[in-house]
Amino acid sequence: MKWFKSEKKSIQFKLISMVSSLMIGTFVIVIVVFNLLFTQYIETTATGLLSFSGQGIERVPMEGRMDNDEKGGMGSNEIVRDNNPAFAVSVNRALIGSDYELRLPADFPVNIQQDTDSLNFVEGLENQDVSLEEVENARLEWNNNLYYYTLTEDDALAGSTAAYFINMTDLYNLENYLNLILVCVMVVALILALVVTYFISLRIANPMRSLAVFAKRIGEGEYDTINDDFSDQELHELKQAMNETTTKLRQYDTEQRAFFQNASHELRTPLQIIKNTAEGIEYGIVEEKTGTDIIKTETDKLSDLVEDILFLSRLESKSPDRITSANDLRETLSYTAERYSRLFEQNNVQIIYDFSEAPVYYKYDERELERIFQNLLSNALRYAQHTIRLICKEQGDRIILGIYNDGEAISEEDLPHIFDRFYFGKKGVHGIGLSIVKAIVASYKGRIEVHSDIAGTTFTLYFNKSSN
Repeated sequence: MKWFKSEKKSIQFKLISMVSSLMIGTFVIVIVVFNLLFTQYIETTATGLLSFSGQGIERVPMEGRMDNDEKGGMGSNEIVRDNNPAFAVSVNRALIGSDYELRLPADFPVNIQQDTDSLNFVEGLENQDVSLEEVENARLEWNNNLYYYTLTEDDALAGSTAAYFINMTDLYNLENYLNLILVCVMVVALILALVVTYFISLRIANPMRSLAVFAKRIGEGEYDTINDDFSDQELHELKQAMNETTTKLRQYDTEQRAFFQNASHELRTPLQIIKNTAEGIEYGIVEEKTGTDIIKTETDKLSDLVEDILFLSRLESKSPDRITSANDLRETLSYTAERYSRLFEQNNVQIIYDFSEAPVYYKYDERELERIFQNLLSNALRYAQHTIRLICKEQGDRIILGIYNDGEAISEEDLPHIFDRFYFGKKGVHGIGLSIVKAIVASYKGRIEVHSDIAGTTFTLYFNKSSN
Protein backbone atom coordinates (compact mmCIF):
# COMPACT_ATOMS: atom_id res chain seq x y z
CA MET A 1 0.00 0.00 0.00
CA LYS A 2 1.35 3.42 -0.96
CA TRP A 3 1.12 5.90 1.85
CA PHE A 4 1.91 8.84 -0.38
CA LYS A 5 1.98 9.65 -4.03
CA SER A 6 5.16 11.13 -5.39
CA GLU A 7 4.74 14.63 -6.72
CA LYS A 8 5.18 14.97 -10.46
CA LYS A 9 8.15 17.07 -11.52
CA SER A 10 8.44 19.10 -14.69
CA ILE A 11 10.93 18.23 -17.43
CA GLN A 12 12.62 21.56 -16.79
CA PHE A 13 13.13 20.75 -13.11
CA LYS A 14 14.34 17.23 -13.88
CA LEU A 15 16.84 18.40 -16.52
CA ILE A 16 18.29 21.06 -14.23
CA SER A 17 18.46 18.58 -11.34
CA MET A 18 20.13 15.91 -13.46
CA VAL A 19 22.70 18.31 -14.93
CA SER A 20 23.43 19.78 -11.48
CA SER A 21 23.86 16.35 -9.92
CA LEU A 22 26.04 15.14 -12.79
CA MET A 23 28.31 18.17 -12.75
CA ILE A 24 28.60 18.33 -8.95
CA GLY A 25 29.39 14.61 -8.87
CA THR A 26 31.98 15.06 -11.62
CA PHE A 27 33.52 18.04 -9.80
CA VAL A 28 33.79 16.09 -6.55
CA ILE A 29 35.47 13.17 -8.33
CA VAL A 30 37.89 15.51 -10.13
CA ILE A 31 38.86 17.30 -6.90
CA VAL A 32 39.27 14.07 -4.96
CA VAL A 33 41.37 12.47 -7.69
CA PHE A 34 43.45 15.64 -8.09
CA ASN A 35 44.18 15.83 -4.37
CA LEU A 36 45.07 12.15 -4.19
CA LEU A 37 47.44 12.45 -7.13
CA PHE A 38 48.99 15.69 -5.91
CA THR A 39 49.43 14.32 -2.39
CA GLN A 40 51.02 11.22 -3.86
CA TYR A 41 53.31 13.44 -5.92
CA ILE A 42 54.37 15.38 -2.79
CA GLU A 43 55.03 12.19 -0.87
CA THR A 44 56.88 10.58 -3.76
CA THR A 45 59.04 13.67 -4.27
CA ALA A 46 59.82 13.97 -0.57
CA THR A 47 60.55 10.26 -0.25
CA GLY A 48 62.89 10.36 -3.22
CA LEU A 49 64.84 13.32 -1.88
CA LEU A 50 65.08 11.88 1.62
CA SER A 51 66.20 8.50 0.29
CA PHE A 52 68.87 10.22 -1.75
CA SER A 53 70.09 12.12 1.32
CA GLY A 54 71.79 9.02 2.73
CA GLN A 55 73.91 8.83 -0.40
CA GLY A 56 74.55 12.55 -0.81
CA ILE A 57 75.97 13.26 2.65
CA GLU A 58 79.38 11.94 3.63
CA ARG A 59 82.04 12.74 6.18
CA VAL A 60 85.51 13.78 4.92
CA PRO A 61 88.77 14.84 6.68
CA MET A 62 89.37 18.56 7.17
CA GLU A 63 92.52 20.58 7.63
CA GLY A 64 93.44 21.40 11.18
CA ARG A 65 91.67 20.27 14.34
CA MET A 66 88.83 21.88 16.09
CA ASP A 67 87.58 21.43 19.60
CA ASN A 68 84.53 19.32 20.04
CA ASP A 69 82.75 22.31 21.57
CA GLU A 70 83.48 24.44 18.49
CA LYS A 71 82.32 21.67 16.16
CA GLY A 72 79.25 20.88 18.21
CA GLY A 73 80.65 17.54 19.38
CA MET A 74 81.62 16.16 15.94
CA GLY A 75 84.82 14.34 15.19
CA SER A 76 87.98 16.49 15.23
CA ASN A 77 88.86 15.71 11.65
CA GLU A 78 85.36 15.50 10.04
CA ILE A 79 82.86 17.93 8.57
CA VAL A 80 79.48 17.37 6.94
CA ARG A 81 79.50 17.97 3.18
CA ASP A 82 76.88 17.55 0.46
CA ASN A 83 78.18 15.95 -2.73
CA ASN A 84 75.06 17.14 -4.65
CA PRO A 85 74.67 20.97 -4.65
CA ALA A 86 71.10 20.75 -6.00
CA PHE A 87 70.19 18.38 -3.19
CA ALA A 88 71.63 20.79 -0.61
CA VAL A 89 68.98 23.41 -1.29
CA SER A 90 66.15 20.86 -0.99
CA VAL A 91 66.92 18.84 2.09
CA ASN A 92 67.77 20.43 5.45
CA ARG A 93 69.89 18.70 8.08
CA ALA A 94 69.99 19.03 11.80
CA LEU A 95 71.58 17.33 14.80
CA ILE A 96 69.11 16.90 17.63
CA GLY A 97 70.02 16.10 21.22
CA SER A 98 68.11 13.70 23.42
CA ASP A 99 66.29 16.64 25.04
CA TYR A 100 65.30 18.04 21.61
CA GLU A 101 68.02 20.74 21.62
CA LEU A 102 69.25 21.74 18.17
CA ARG A 103 73.00 21.27 17.70
CA LEU A 104 74.58 23.04 14.74
CA PRO A 105 78.36 22.86 14.11
CA ALA A 106 80.14 26.14 13.46
CA ASP A 107 81.34 24.99 10.03
CA PHE A 108 77.84 23.83 8.99
CA PRO A 109 76.62 25.98 6.07
CA VAL A 110 73.28 27.43 7.13
CA ASN A 111 71.18 30.43 6.28
CA ILE A 112 68.35 32.19 8.04
CA GLN A 113 65.60 30.24 6.30
CA GLN A 114 67.28 26.92 6.97
CA ASP A 115 67.79 27.88 10.58
CA THR A 116 64.14 28.92 10.92
CA ASP A 117 62.99 25.64 9.35
CA SER A 118 65.29 23.68 11.65
CA LEU A 119 64.04 25.40 14.77
CA ASN A 120 60.40 25.04 13.71
CA PHE A 121 60.93 21.40 12.71
CA VAL A 122 62.57 20.45 16.03
CA GLU A 123 59.88 22.39 17.92
CA GLY A 124 57.26 20.35 16.09
CA LEU A 125 58.99 17.08 16.99
CA GLU A 126 59.10 18.08 20.64
CA ASN A 127 55.52 19.35 20.88
CA GLN A 128 54.10 16.28 19.13
CA ASP A 129 56.27 14.06 21.31
CA VAL A 130 57.90 12.32 18.37
CA SER A 131 60.34 9.65 19.56
CA LEU A 132 63.92 10.32 18.39
CA GLU A 133 64.40 6.85 17.02
CA GLU A 134 65.41 5.76 13.56
CA VAL A 135 62.55 6.33 11.17
CA GLU A 136 62.33 6.73 7.42
CA ASN A 137 60.08 9.00 5.42
CA ALA A 138 57.76 10.23 8.19
CA ARG A 139 55.38 13.20 8.01
CA LEU A 140 55.03 16.18 10.36
CA GLU A 141 52.62 19.12 10.31
CA TRP A 142 53.45 22.04 12.56
CA ASN A 143 52.79 25.80 12.52
CA ASN A 144 51.21 25.65 9.06
CA ASN A 145 54.23 23.85 7.71
CA LEU A 146 54.43 20.38 6.20
CA TYR A 147 57.63 18.37 6.69
CA TYR A 148 58.76 14.98 5.49
CA TYR A 149 61.75 13.66 7.40
CA THR A 150 64.11 10.80 8.15
CA LEU A 151 65.75 10.27 11.56
CA THR A 152 68.90 8.26 12.06
CA GLU A 153 71.39 7.89 14.95
CA ASP A 154 74.53 10.01 14.55
CA ASP A 155 77.67 7.89 14.88
CA ALA A 156 80.04 10.80 15.53
CA LEU A 157 78.18 12.37 18.43
CA ALA A 158 76.74 10.10 21.07
CA GLY A 159 73.20 10.88 22.19
CA SER A 160 72.43 12.85 19.02
CA THR A 161 70.04 12.09 16.22
CA ALA A 162 70.66 13.21 12.66
CA ALA A 163 67.52 14.56 11.00
CA TYR A 164 67.13 14.99 7.26
CA PHE A 165 63.96 16.91 6.48
CA ILE A 166 62.34 18.73 3.61
CA ASN A 167 59.77 21.50 3.86
CA MET A 168 56.94 20.78 1.40
CA THR A 169 54.78 23.68 2.56
CA ASP A 170 55.10 25.50 -0.76
CA LEU A 171 53.78 22.48 -2.65
CA TYR A 172 51.08 22.02 -0.03
CA ASN A 173 50.04 25.67 -0.43
CA LEU A 174 50.17 25.23 -4.19
CA GLU A 175 47.80 22.28 -3.85
CA ASN A 176 45.37 24.40 -1.82
CA TYR A 177 45.65 27.23 -4.33
CA LEU A 178 44.97 24.89 -7.23
CA ASN A 179 42.00 23.47 -5.31
CA LEU A 180 40.63 26.98 -4.97
CA ILE A 181 41.10 27.60 -8.70
CA LEU A 182 39.40 24.29 -9.49
CA VAL A 183 36.46 25.12 -7.27
CA CYS A 184 36.08 28.56 -8.88
CA VAL A 185 36.29 27.09 -12.38
CA MET A 186 33.78 24.40 -11.48
CA VAL A 187 31.35 26.90 -9.94
CA VAL A 188 31.52 29.04 -13.08
CA ALA A 189 31.09 25.93 -15.26
CA LEU A 190 28.12 24.80 -13.15
CA ILE A 191 26.43 28.19 -13.44
CA LEU A 192 26.98 28.27 -17.22
CA ALA A 193 25.71 24.69 -17.55
CA LEU A 194 22.59 25.48 -15.52
CA VAL A 195 21.89 28.57 -17.62
CA VAL A 196 22.28 26.60 -20.85
CA THR A 197 20.18 23.72 -19.46
CA TYR A 198 17.48 26.17 -18.39
CA PHE A 199 17.11 27.59 -21.89
CA ILE A 200 17.28 24.12 -23.48
CA SER A 201 14.58 22.90 -21.12
CA LEU A 202 12.45 25.91 -22.00
CA ARG A 203 12.89 25.05 -25.67
CA ILE A 204 11.58 21.56 -24.95
CA ALA A 205 8.97 22.34 -22.29
CA ASN A 206 7.21 25.24 -24.02
CA PRO A 207 6.33 23.30 -27.21
CA MET A 208 5.23 20.36 -25.07
CA ARG A 209 2.96 22.65 -23.08
CA SER A 210 1.46 23.85 -26.36
CA LEU A 211 0.93 20.26 -27.47
CA ALA A 212 -0.60 19.42 -24.09
CA VAL A 213 -3.09 22.28 -24.44
CA PHE A 214 -3.80 21.08 -27.99
CA ALA A 215 -4.42 17.52 -26.75
CA LYS A 216 -6.76 18.87 -24.07
CA ARG A 217 -8.76 20.71 -26.72
CA ILE A 218 -9.03 17.47 -28.69
CA GLY A 219 -10.40 15.75 -25.59
CA GLU A 220 -13.00 18.51 -25.31
CA GLY A 221 -14.16 17.87 -28.87
CA GLU A 222 -12.31 20.69 -30.66
CA TYR A 223 -10.69 19.18 -33.73
CA ASP A 224 -8.76 22.17 -35.08
CA THR A 225 -5.17 21.46 -36.15
CA ILE A 226 -2.13 23.12 -34.56
CA ASN A 227 0.01 25.28 -36.85
CA ASP A 228 2.93 26.07 -34.52
CA ASP A 229 6.34 25.63 -36.12
CA PHE A 230 8.66 23.42 -34.03
CA SER A 231 12.35 23.39 -34.93
CA ASP A 232 13.01 20.03 -33.28
CA GLN A 233 12.38 17.03 -35.53
CA GLU A 234 10.77 14.91 -32.83
CA LEU A 235 8.33 17.65 -31.78
CA HIS A 236 7.55 18.36 -35.42
CA GLU A 237 6.74 14.68 -36.01
CA LEU A 238 4.60 14.64 -32.85
CA LYS A 239 2.70 17.70 -34.06
CA GLN A 240 2.09 16.08 -37.46
CA ALA A 241 0.90 12.86 -35.83
CA MET A 242 -1.50 14.80 -33.58
CA ASN A 243 -2.80 16.80 -36.54
CA GLU A 244 -3.40 13.59 -38.48
CA THR A 245 -5.17 12.13 -35.46
CA THR A 246 -7.28 15.27 -35.16
CA THR A 247 -8.25 15.04 -38.82
CA LYS A 248 -9.27 11.41 -38.42
CA LEU A 249 -11.22 12.18 -35.25
CA ARG A 250 -13.00 15.05 -36.96
CA GLN A 251 -13.90 12.78 -39.85
CA TYR A 252 -14.96 10.00 -37.51
CA ASP A 253 -17.04 12.41 -35.46
CA THR A 254 -18.76 13.65 -38.61
CA GLU A 255 -19.43 10.08 -39.73
CA GLN A 256 -20.74 9.12 -36.31
CA ARG A 257 -23.10 12.08 -36.22
CA ALA A 258 -24.38 11.20 -39.67
CA PHE A 259 -24.62 7.56 -38.67
CA PHE A 260 -26.74 8.25 -35.59
CA GLN A 261 -28.92 10.68 -37.47
CA ASN A 262 -29.53 8.17 -40.22
CA ALA A 263 -29.91 5.28 -37.78
CA SER A 264 -32.45 7.21 -35.72
CA HIS A 265 -34.34 8.04 -38.90
CA GLU A 266 -34.29 4.42 -40.06
CA LEU A 267 -35.41 3.22 -36.65
CA ARG A 268 -38.10 5.85 -36.36
CA THR A 269 -39.72 4.96 -39.69
CA PRO A 270 -40.66 1.31 -38.92
CA LEU A 271 -41.57 2.23 -35.37
CA GLN A 272 -43.93 4.91 -36.64
CA ILE A 273 -45.48 2.45 -39.12
CA ILE A 274 -45.95 -0.13 -36.36
CA LYS A 275 -47.52 2.48 -34.10
CA ASN A 276 -49.87 3.79 -36.79
CA THR A 277 -50.90 0.26 -37.81
CA ALA A 278 -51.58 -0.70 -34.21
CA GLU A 279 -53.73 2.42 -33.76
CA GLY A 280 -55.54 1.60 -37.01
CA ILE A 281 -56.34 -1.87 -35.74
CA GLU A 282 -57.47 -0.40 -32.41
CA TYR A 283 -59.94 1.99 -34.02
CA GLY A 284 -61.02 -0.43 -36.75
CA ILE A 285 -59.48 1.57 -39.59
CA VAL A 286 -57.11 -1.27 -40.60
CA GLU A 287 -58.12 -4.89 -40.90
CA GLU A 288 -56.56 -7.01 -38.21
CA LYS A 289 -54.90 -9.50 -40.58
CA THR A 290 -53.52 -6.78 -42.83
CA GLY A 291 -52.28 -4.80 -39.86
CA THR A 292 -50.68 -7.86 -38.33
CA ASP A 293 -48.77 -8.57 -41.55
CA ILE A 294 -47.59 -4.98 -41.72
CA ILE A 295 -46.42 -5.03 -38.10
CA LYS A 296 -44.55 -8.32 -38.60
CA THR A 297 -42.86 -7.02 -41.76
CA GLU A 298 -41.76 -3.77 -40.14
CA THR A 299 -40.65 -5.59 -37.01
CA ASP A 300 -38.42 -7.85 -39.12
CA LYS A 301 -36.92 -4.80 -40.83
CA LEU A 302 -36.40 -3.15 -37.49
CA SER A 303 -34.79 -6.28 -36.06
CA ASP A 304 -32.45 -6.61 -39.06
CA LEU A 305 -31.45 -2.95 -38.83
CA VAL A 306 -30.73 -3.15 -35.10
CA GLU A 307 -28.69 -6.30 -35.62
CA ASP A 308 -26.68 -4.66 -38.41
CA ILE A 309 -26.02 -1.59 -36.29
CA LEU A 310 -24.85 -3.69 -33.35
CA PHE A 311 -22.68 -5.84 -35.59
CA LEU A 312 -21.05 -2.77 -37.18
CA SER A 313 -20.49 -1.29 -33.73
CA ARG A 314 -18.66 -4.44 -32.61
CA LEU A 315 -16.46 -4.31 -35.68
CA GLU A 316 -15.49 -0.69 -35.12
CA SER A 317 -14.78 -1.26 -31.44
CA LYS A 318 -12.51 -4.18 -32.40
CA SER A 319 -14.22 -6.42 -29.91
CA PRO A 320 -12.04 -9.42 -28.98
CA ASP A 321 -14.90 -11.92 -29.38
CA ARG A 322 -13.73 -13.04 -32.85
CA ILE A 323 -13.15 -16.81 -32.97
CA THR A 324 -11.14 -17.89 -35.99
CA SER A 325 -10.34 -21.30 -37.39
CA ALA A 326 -9.05 -22.67 -40.70
CA ASN A 327 -12.00 -23.61 -42.92
CA ASP A 328 -12.76 -24.19 -46.58
CA LEU A 329 -14.27 -21.01 -48.01
CA ARG A 330 -16.08 -23.03 -50.70
CA GLU A 331 -18.14 -24.77 -48.03
CA THR A 332 -19.03 -21.54 -46.20
CA LEU A 333 -20.08 -19.80 -49.42
CA SER A 334 -22.09 -22.75 -50.74
CA TYR A 335 -23.75 -23.32 -47.35
CA THR A 336 -24.81 -19.66 -47.18
CA ALA A 337 -26.16 -19.81 -50.75
CA GLU A 338 -28.26 -22.86 -49.91
CA ARG A 339 -30.10 -20.84 -47.28
CA TYR A 340 -31.39 -18.62 -50.13
CA SER A 341 -32.31 -21.56 -52.40
CA ARG A 342 -36.07 -21.10 -51.89
CA LEU A 343 -35.82 -17.41 -52.75
CA PHE A 344 -33.76 -18.23 -55.83
CA GLU A 345 -36.46 -20.64 -57.00
CA GLN A 346 -39.22 -18.12 -56.37
CA ASN A 347 -37.42 -15.52 -58.47
CA ASN A 348 -36.36 -18.03 -61.16
CA VAL A 349 -32.68 -17.28 -60.57
CA GLN A 350 -30.08 -19.92 -61.38
CA ILE A 351 -26.99 -20.35 -59.14
CA ILE A 352 -23.70 -21.20 -60.86
CA TYR A 353 -20.77 -22.35 -58.72
CA ASP A 354 -17.37 -21.43 -60.14
CA PHE A 355 -15.19 -23.05 -57.48
CA SER A 356 -11.68 -24.48 -57.67
CA GLU A 357 -11.44 -28.25 -57.28
CA ALA A 358 -8.95 -28.05 -54.38
CA PRO A 359 -10.09 -26.77 -50.97
CA VAL A 360 -9.57 -23.05 -50.37
CA TYR A 361 -8.48 -22.89 -46.75
CA TYR A 362 -8.43 -19.62 -44.85
CA LYS A 363 -8.45 -18.74 -41.15
CA TYR A 364 -11.57 -16.75 -40.34
CA ASP A 365 -14.62 -16.40 -38.12
CA GLU A 366 -17.43 -18.22 -39.90
CA ARG A 367 -20.08 -15.87 -38.53
CA GLU A 368 -18.38 -12.87 -40.12
CA LEU A 369 -17.78 -14.45 -43.52
CA GLU A 370 -21.35 -15.75 -43.56
CA ARG A 371 -22.47 -12.19 -42.85
CA ILE A 372 -20.51 -10.99 -45.90
CA PHE A 373 -21.98 -13.65 -48.15
CA GLN A 374 -25.54 -13.06 -46.85
CA ASN A 375 -25.37 -9.35 -47.60
CA LEU A 376 -23.85 -9.82 -51.04
CA LEU A 377 -26.26 -12.65 -51.95
CA SER A 378 -29.34 -10.72 -50.81
CA ASN A 379 -28.06 -7.71 -52.74
CA ALA A 380 -27.48 -9.86 -55.86
CA LEU A 381 -30.91 -11.44 -55.50
CA ARG A 382 -32.63 -8.05 -55.57
CA TYR A 383 -31.01 -7.14 -58.89
CA ALA A 384 -30.45 -10.48 -60.71
CA GLN A 385 -32.65 -11.32 -63.68
CA HIS A 386 -31.70 -14.92 -64.42
CA THR A 387 -28.25 -15.82 -63.08
CA ILE A 388 -26.03 -15.47 -60.01
CA ARG A 389 -22.50 -16.85 -60.21
CA LEU A 390 -20.41 -17.60 -57.12
CA ILE A 391 -16.62 -17.61 -57.46
CA CYS A 392 -14.10 -19.10 -55.01
CA LYS A 393 -10.54 -19.68 -56.20
CA GLU A 394 -7.01 -19.62 -54.93
CA GLN A 395 -4.21 -18.00 -56.94
CA GLY A 396 -0.84 -18.45 -55.32
CA ASP A 397 -0.94 -16.62 -51.99
CA ARG A 398 -4.15 -14.82 -52.86
CA ILE A 399 -7.80 -15.91 -52.45
CA ILE A 400 -10.44 -14.54 -54.81
CA LEU A 401 -14.15 -14.59 -53.94
CA GLY A 402 -16.78 -13.18 -56.26
CA ILE A 403 -20.55 -12.81 -56.50
CA TYR A 404 -21.95 -11.90 -59.93
CA ASN A 405 -25.50 -11.08 -60.98
CA ASP A 406 -26.80 -10.35 -64.48
CA GLY A 407 -28.98 -7.46 -63.41
CA GLU A 408 -28.87 -3.91 -64.63
CA ALA A 409 -25.71 -1.88 -64.09
CA ILE A 410 -25.23 0.33 -61.08
CA SER A 411 -25.52 3.96 -62.12
CA GLU A 412 -22.37 6.06 -62.30
CA GLU A 413 -23.92 8.37 -59.71
CA ASP A 414 -24.45 5.58 -57.18
CA LEU A 415 -21.30 3.52 -57.81
CA PRO A 416 -18.83 5.68 -55.76
CA HIS A 417 -21.17 5.67 -52.73
CA ILE A 418 -22.49 2.13 -52.50
CA PHE A 419 -20.26 1.34 -49.48
CA ASP A 420 -21.28 4.50 -47.59
CA ARG A 421 -23.49 4.01 -44.57
CA PHE A 422 -27.17 4.60 -45.12
CA TYR A 423 -26.65 5.39 -48.76
CA PHE A 424 -29.67 4.08 -50.62
CA GLY A 425 -29.22 2.97 -54.18
CA LYS A 426 -31.98 1.67 -56.37
CA LYS A 427 -33.81 -1.13 -54.55
CA GLY A 428 -31.76 -0.57 -51.42
CA VAL A 429 -33.13 -1.68 -48.04
CA HIS A 430 -31.52 0.40 -45.30
CA GLY A 431 -28.11 1.25 -46.75
CA ILE A 432 -25.91 -0.44 -44.19
CA GLY A 433 -25.30 -3.94 -45.58
CA LEU A 434 -22.45 -3.11 -47.98
CA SER A 435 -20.73 -0.91 -45.37
CA ILE A 436 -20.69 -3.95 -43.06
CA VAL A 437 -19.18 -6.04 -45.88
CA LYS A 438 -16.42 -3.52 -46.44
CA ALA A 439 -15.69 -3.23 -42.69
CA ILE A 440 -15.35 -7.01 -42.27
CA VAL A 441 -13.11 -7.35 -45.32
CA ALA A 442 -10.89 -4.50 -44.08
CA SER A 443 -10.61 -6.18 -40.66
CA TYR A 444 -8.98 -9.16 -42.42
CA LYS A 445 -6.66 -6.78 -44.32
CA GLY A 446 -8.41 -7.66 -47.55
CA ARG A 447 -10.09 -5.48 -50.15
CA ILE A 448 -13.34 -5.42 -52.08
CA GLU A 449 -13.92 -4.18 -55.62
CA VAL A 450 -17.08 -3.76 -57.67
CA HIS A 451 -17.38 -3.83 -61.45
CA SER A 452 -20.71 -3.00 -63.09
CA ASP A 453 -21.74 -2.66 -66.73
CA ILE A 454 -24.54 -3.75 -69.04
CA ALA A 455 -23.44 -7.40 -68.68
CA GLY A 456 -24.01 -7.35 -64.92
CA THR A 457 -22.39 -6.52 -61.61
CA THR A 458 -19.58 -8.36 -59.83
CA PHE A 459 -18.42 -7.86 -56.25
CA THR A 460 -14.89 -9.30 -55.89
CA LEU A 461 -13.14 -9.91 -52.55
CA TYR A 462 -9.37 -10.41 -52.24
CA PHE A 463 -7.68 -11.97 -49.21
CA ASN A 464 -3.97 -12.59 -48.69
CA LYS A 465 -3.15 -15.85 -46.97
CA SER A 466 0.22 -14.47 -45.83
CA SER A 467 -1.47 -11.81 -43.67
CA ASN A 468 -3.71 -14.41 -42.03
